[in-house]
Amino acid sequence: MKLEQDYRIVFLKRFNKRDVNAFAEIYTAFFTELHVYALRFYLNRPEMAEDAVQEAFCYLWEREDITFDCLDKIKAFLYVAIKNRFKNHLSRIDVEQKYRETLERVSVDEDILDSELMVSLWECVERIPNPEGKVLKLYLSGYEPEDIARQMKLSLQTIYNMKSKAVGKLKRFFATISQQIKNG
Repeated sequence: MKLEQDYRIVFLKRFNKRDVNAFAEIYTAFFTELHVYALRFYLNRPEMAEDAVQEAFCYLWEREDITFDCLDKIKAFLYVAIKNRFKNHLSRIDVEQKYRETLERVSVDEDILDSELMVSLWECVERIPNPEGKVLKLYLSGYEPEDIARQMKLSLQTIYNMKSKAVGKLKRFFATISQQIKNG
């Protein structure tokens, strides 16, 4: 009895100094029990449960500042580490899900807003008389200024001037609308 108790004391001292052989003995002695425990959290997904147990042991190995006075406390530490890892796993899943939902909502909201703005912009552009209105419509349709100049048989500088005038008319129109909104 005394010999067994002396061995445990020596073994725990070796373990607390993170002796590789003592650590390997603890790993071998506790792995199966901890793996079964982790399987309950990870819904019988053995690879995830195994990862959880291995991460708990790695965490224990890295925490050289923590020492133990009995084997049961080592086991308890590992159980808590596995449970905390699972809580972190759930938290990550929750954060990822919220991120996906936000991303989807923002994306849809932005798409709707972009579409509504584009329709409003086109309605305003329709009010600009030709040739400035036509230049701006072609520009907003994706044509390059050079292509517009060729199509309308005008100089490039004339196209730039017409576009500038059309944008100026849009600005004045938006300023008028903004003022009307402010005045109620």
